[in-house]
Amino acid sequence: MTPSQSSSKLYIALIVLVGLIGGYIIYSQWIKPTEAMIPPPTVGSQDGLSTLKNLKIDFKVLDNSTYKGLITSGESPVNPGITGKKDIFAP
Repeated sequence: MTPSQSSSKLYIALIVLVGLIGGYIIYSQWIKPTEAMIPPPTVGSQDGLSTLKNLKIDFKVLDNSTYKGLITSGESPVNPGITGKKDIFAP
């Protein structure tokens, strides 16, 4: 092995070592501290749907004259027609 080959292998090893050390420093100083610690959600003993059991909806709003004065503009239901663009690769 010639001296130039051994020195080039030494330079490559030093570059890899400096890269690994630099990557560790960047990860440990900038990336890792910015990760937010998210606590796991607490599991409640109450069912989520039990809160909706006593839900009262006031339908008097639908009897209001202002609501009845609303009009529908355009087609109902909407006719989608031809959508998308043509396949440029189709024969």
